[in-house]
Amino acid sequence: MVMERIGRAQDEEKWIVDLKKYLTGDVHELTSTEAKSCAKIAERYEIDEVGLLFYCPPSKQSCEDRDLVTRLVIPETLQEDVLHHYHTSLEGGHQGIGRTYQRIRAHFHWRGLYRSVQQCVGQCVDCETGKGRPTMEGESPGNLQATYPLQIIAMDHIPSLPKSYKGNTELLIWIDLFTGYVIAKASASRTAQNIAENYEECVFRRFGASEVIRHE
Repeated sequence: MVMERIGRAQDEEKWIVDLKKYLTGDVHELTSTEAKSCAKIAERYEIDEVGLLFYCPPSKQSCEDRDLVTRLVIPETLQEDVLHHYHTSLEGGHQGIGRTYQRIRAHFHWRGLYRSVQQCVGQCVDCETGKGRPTMEGESPGNLQATYPLQIIAMDHIPSLPKSYKGNTELLIWIDLFTGYVIAKASASRTAQNIAENYEECVFRRFGASEVIRHE
């Protein structure tokens, strides 16, 4: 996630804008109520040299050690993208609540983070349908194991990227589960028709049809 994009989103969220003004000494631009609200939480936040807001949990460590636990504040408009990356995407791997929370918490912060992770994992269709003990003996059909290249292709996408000069805002990704080979294609949308056309262009015409296409 590009820092410039996060910075722009921070500057569109009121409580973050108010807190930045308080931390930079522009208190005269705040109302009395806004200033009091900022004063209650200001000691737990810092602004870096490019104006990004970071959360700094209370610590008795030295300033140098404290820098190691600072976390970038993610505005509400970008939280869904972070949750997607750390849980739903191929890299996320559909980890549970605790694991997903710890991975996000290591780098980012927003108020109500744990609750957001709970909601994301709890509403994940793939996680819900994958629960429970299989009634039949043998390997779970969800643990697909490829035995030769391009037998099984995993497909995913990275949404809501900054628009390119060609108008693309999505990145479609295909991964060969046998070799780990990755194919990526920029796209303006992820409609079924668009995905099918991109798959034909990037995968089918080059390598032929796969036995299985797995979509997360």
